[in-house]
Amino acid sequence: MRWALFSSALALMGCLMTPARGDQPAVSHQLQSLIDTYLESRRDIEKISGVALHVDIGGHDPIDLYTGTNGRDGKPIDQETLFQIGSNTKHFTSALVLKLEAEGLLNLDQTVGDWLPRYPAWAKVTIRSLLNMTSDIPNYSETVPIAEAMSADLKHQFSQSDLVAAVYDQGLPIPTGYFYSNTNDVLAGLIIEAASHMSFGDALDAMLKPLHLKNTFYADGPYPARVLSRLPVGIYANTDCTLYQPKPCSKTAWAGLVGKDVSHQNLSWAGPAGGMISNTTDLAHWVRALFKGEIIPRKQLDEMMSIVSTKTGQPIPDVSADDPAGFGLDLGRAYRPTLGGTYWFYQGTTFGYRAIFAYWPQYDLVITAMTNSQPQDADDRFAATVVGGAFQALQADGLTTPREGPPH
Repeated sequence: MRWALFSSALALMGCLMTPARGDQPAVSHQLQSLIDTYLESRRDIEKISGVALHVDIGGHDPIDLYTGTNGRDGKPIDQETLFQIGSNTKHFTSALVLKLEAEGLLNLDQTVGDWLPRYPAWAKVTIRSLLNMTSDIPNYSETVPIAEAMSADLKHQFSQSDLVAAVYDQGLPIPTGYFYSNTNDVLAGLIIEAASHMSFGDALDAMLKPLHLKNTFYADGPYPARVLSRLPVGIYANTDCTLYQPKPCSKTAWAGLVGKDVSHQNLSWAGPAGGMISNTTDLAHWVRALFKGEIIPRKQLDEMMSIVSTKTGQPIPDVSADDPAGFGLDLGRAYRPTLGGTYWFYQGTTFGYRAIFAYWPQYDLVITAMTNSQPQDADDRFAATVVGGAFQALQADGLTTPREGPPH
């Protein structure tokens, strides 16, 4: 997967200089040391030049930490630095769908056939199954034609219909149960446009306007220079073959991107499934607002937090020791005793960036982190070391005290 959630990557184990802000100077120093050490030890292996970390514990001032440079002209990573947030875009897309449901313009049990009759093979696929990844729809971003087009031209412009066409009636293996497919959210984006009579970008802007997220952007084509100039270099360093390349595979269809800075890539290939750009502070603000019920009504938020097992694809009441990984409507859910029990999360990975949020309602804690590369899957230590290490540092300092309220 070139950008996906990290259901297995968030094994979150515990394990510069821009001043931190906050009222926890000791833990701020520990967290700064954590990301400094990560950058120093992983710079060459993961092809990164900088890291941003945001920690927001209820009742304390948020902590913003940065280390490294943009990898281009020596400018330090700071609060102005932006990153592609990849599949974190998906929970924005699901929130848009649920907002439309709350307004009576659609419902989750309607189907692709109800809204997009031009895809009759998927006529019975429900909107709900698109968003919880239990549809039987292949993943366009792993197809050879899409990979070759992106590899040949970073500026290639895709329409959403182009992306869907890469898997529709193409004879690809039909998935069953839980299967992570970026096509699902592209279809959801098309349904949003049909139901709202707005472009996806305009609908997203309208939803986000009350939040005043000054560092969050979406474009289904080239981004303007004023945004791109704030991104560090983003290096693609993953030589894994695409899912649908014939096996055995000796050369990835993305070979033309390997080793390149893809910070200026046209994100039309990602669209409603992964095309957003933001920073750690804005992403944390969004997560807070979403789970506080400021984006969608409680009924729809409950639907968003209703999960299926990623092991079976079947609904489960919550994750547990026996079934530790779940998926809501474009939200990851995990159970890990060493990390405070249960939490919500997502990792978005584009060709040159990784962006993570993790949220522990029981501790009123949000952690977001971002860096600037996509390494080999086996070399990716970002979630485990930075997010997991940050949680464990807070825990060791006695800052993860359970709050009153429901477990979700």
